[in-house]
Amino acid sequence: MSNRDYPHSEDEFDALGADRTPQGVHRAQQSRWRQLLPFILVIILAPTLAFGAVRLLSGGFGGADDPTAAPTTTTDAGEPTTTDGATEEPPATEEPTEEPTEEPSTEPADLDRDLSVYVLNGAGISGLAGEAAEVLTEDGWTTVTPDNYSRQLPTASAVFYTSADMAEEAAAVGELLSVTDLIEDSSAASNGIVVVLRDDAFRN
Repeated sequence: MSNRDYPHSEDEFDALGADRTPQGVHRAQQSRWRQLLPFILVIILAPTLAFGAVRLLSGGFGGADDPTAAPTTTTDAGEPTTTDGATEEPPATEEPTEEPTEEPSTEPADLDRDLSVYVLNGAGISGLAGEAAEVLTEDGWTTVTPDNYSRQLPTASAVFYTSADMAEEAAAVGELLSVTDLIEDSSAASNGIVVVLRDDAFRN
C-alpha cells in the first residue's frame, strides 16, 4: 500500500520509519590461513588414513607370515640352515646291514689215506674192481687191493668200515666210487674199509 492510499495523517512514528533503510548482516572477512586450513588437513590426513587401511586389510586376511617361524637359508654346501646359524640335520637313513656269510671250507679233510681199502667185484663185470682201485689210487690212497666177491649179500653196492673213527674215510671212498650206502660193521671189515661193487656200481 502506497503513502497516498494511507487514510491517516503522518505522525512522529511515520517520520522515524521513513528515515530507516534496510541493512544486511555484516561479516568480517576471514584470513587466508583459515581458508587454506581444510585443504592442508586433507593433504596430511589422506595418506595416513590410506596407509592405515592397507595395513589393516593385509593383516586381517592372513597375508603376513608367521613371525615365530625362523626363515631358512642355504649354505654353500647346500645344507639348509636357520637364520640363527644352526644347521638343520637331514633325516638319518638306515643303511641295510649285510650279515657276513660263512664261506664253505675248501680245505680237504684230514683223511688217513694209508688205511687198507679192499675193492671187491660182485657184479661179474670183468675189470670193474681194478677200475675202482685205480680211481682211489689217483686220489692218494696208498693201500688199495682189488679182488672178486662171490657172496650173495649185500645185493647193492656198499662200503663197510670197522669203527666210527673210520667214518670220514669210508664216506670219502664212497663219494669217489658213487656208493652212498655206508655200513659200520667190524665183522665185514676186520681191519680197514671194504667196498662191495654190484651191478649198480661205479663204472669208469
